[in-house]
Amino acid sequence: MKKYRIATAFLMAAIAGTGLGVGSFAMAQTENVAGQARVTITVNADKTEPPAPLQRGDITVKVKGRSTDIVSVTPIKDATEPTQLVFMFDESARSYLALQIPDLKKFILGLPASTSVGVAYMNNGRAVMAQKLTSDHKLAADSLRLTNGIPGISGSPYFCLSDLAKNWPSQEKVRRVVFMVTNGEDPYYRSRDMQDPYLVAAIQDSQKAKLLVYSIYFRNTFGGGSTSFSTLMGQSYLQRLANETGGQFYSMAMSSPVSFEPFLKQFKRALERQYVLTFAVGNTGWQRVQVQSKAKGMKLTAPQAIYVEKNP
Repeated sequence: MKKYRIATAFLMAAIAGTGLGVGSFAMAQTENVAGQARVTITVNADKTEPPAPLQRGDITVKVKGRSTDIVSVTPIKDATEPTQLVFMFDESARSYLALQIPDLKKFILGLPASTSVGVAYMNNGRAVMAQKLTSDHKLAADSLRLTNGIPGISGSPYFCLSDLAKNWPSQEKVRRVVFMVTNGEDPYYRSRDMQDPYLVAAIQDSQKAKLLVYSIYFRNTFGGGSTSFSTLMGQSYLQRLANETGGQFYSMAMSSPVSFEPFLKQFKRALERQYVLTFAVGNTGWQRVQVQSKAKGMKLTAPQAIYVEKNP
């Protein structure tokens, strides 16, 4: 437990040093035009008990540091709202990832019919689709396979995410979600700091494609976890990615999780506790946004910047 607390402290310190921690802002591009903007927000995804329905009076919104009017707060109902979810696995992941396949299959089979699922593998900097988006959850679950574990075959996970974002397998304007399984390390950037240009590019590409990016740390055969510092950097990159795209990062201290099940439950809760927040904006271009809770014990996860387009 002590080791876990120390690792967590180093991780948060690394993120804080970039100015991209809890108080940072994320350029999450939405379908916004001058006058109004929308973001997806998540309520108390880390708590097991269901929260009370979110109301307009529970939150405040600031744009460029100034309070703005909230137009509406609308729950996203998983049972009826279309969602596209792509699981993307690092092809270099160690072979014991196979132990997680039963839990992953169970999760996919339990998704609502309104969710389309795709499965991709990171290969030479690309997101290779093993199964395109489908509403046949059994077909998607059956496409899960053992990774080949060849060192370095994935390339950078951020090349692969950019590729997926740029070539998202649908043009439908629905909620888009990515769940990545990777160690987060970038073999193409050896400076070992938070300024990785490929990470930055992946974040920007994901924002443009309107992706909520979730990830779980899992070691691979390309020196993943060979040192505590490399593990720390990989996890810090994944945390930054989650912060800036409105998703979440999951890990079990500095090691691969023994089981994905508790994280998949938390991921499911996040999807079930999301709302579309619509509010007034006065300018076009990138706008810094602060969404805060006024209710005691309520934790909100929200994008912290948006791009507002001119009216067509």
